[in-house]
Amino acid sequence: METEDLDTEELRLEIREAASQFAAVEFKPSTSALSYVFKLRDFSSSGLGLLVKQDSEFLKCIRTQDVMIVKYHKGSAAAEPQYIKVQVRHISAPVNGMPENHMVVGLLFLEKLDQDQFI
Repeated sequence: METEDLDTEELRLEIREAASQFAAVEFKPSTSALSYVFKLRDFSSSGLGLLVKQDSEFLKCIRTQDVMIVKYHKGSAAAEPQYIKVQVRHISAPVNGMPENHMVVGLLFLEKLDQDQFI
């Protein structure tokens, strides 16, 4: 996937494949001094997301429809992270309520960004 014009579907397929290999995303919300790192999870056939403790400060920093830039780690220590623009699609309780005291943050991956902007 070396093309400049990756559509959302292509980008999503690439990330979905990596999600099963311990992929993670690093968030730095504009309203927080902290960065947060979460394992990227494949929750359903329709999306990827994060499992976040219900009392996490992170949930106070984000809202549905927020768009932010995340650092995407494919799971290999040798691989350089990629910068990707994502949108928070939903913040909801997990299906069947398990695990307890957690929320699912559904993500939509919008576009891969040029890494040179962030170095």
